Amino acid sequence: MRFLSALLLLATLAPAQDSPKFKADVEQIVREYLLKHPEIIIEAVSKYQENQRTDDKKKAQQSISGNQKQLLFDPASPVAGSTAPDAVTVVEFFDYRCGYCKRMAPAIAKFVAGSKIRLVYKELPILGPDSIVAAKAALAARKQGDVYTKFHQDLMSTEGTITMASIERMALKNNLDVSKLKADMEAPDVQAQITATQKLAEAIGVNATPSFVIGNELYTGAMDEQEFQSNIAKAQKPTK
Repeated sequence: MRFLSALLLLATLAPAQDSPKFKADVEQIVREYLLKHPEIIIEAVSKYQENQRTDDKKKAQQSISGNQKQLLFDPASPVAGSTAPDAVTVVEFFDYRCGYCKRMAPAIAKFVAGSKIRLVYKELPILGPDSIVAAKAALAARKQGDVYTKFHQDLMSTEGTITMASIERMALKNNLDVSKLKADMEAPDVQAQITATQKLAEAIGVNATPSFVIGNELYTGAMDEQEFQSNIAKAQKPTK
């Protein structure tokens, strides 16, 4: 890398009258050097990607800090788990048609039931019209009592396409008024909540499901139980 930097510096400092030929010679030398040492390109790309990840992480942390209220305490977002003052809040952005979300759902339910975790659900339907229908149904179910978590788990455990017919069956299973559920799915506040979550996701850099905010960190993609537990434990440690 020092070799290339030196050549490029010489090209920049070349006398004006000799500049075109000098730069052409330097470019040829650089080309030949890179052909002999292609690992230099790999190293440069790797360094660029590392810097990009660092920048993205910093931006996400800044956005998380600036959106704490909507992330953690939006009354329109369903919440489950511990109410203990020292509970770790986990914010999950998910889609009911997301296979990775479905894969993680049992582990998340287990952690919520057995640990000091406060889980904030953020419906982010990004995988098509069926995802939007499912998200609306889940949010509408909240209007009929404390049934969101159970309804959410039923939707997550559904194999194949989620249809209105399957939603109606889940509603009856959970003793919901199907007619009211259908009407509430089209309520302005339900759509407003989905739109608000989409804007929040964009603001903090969420572009895939599942994504999690744990502490001041954004994690994108599925995690196994050990990794999930580790990230929660990291958020529990007091910052110095």
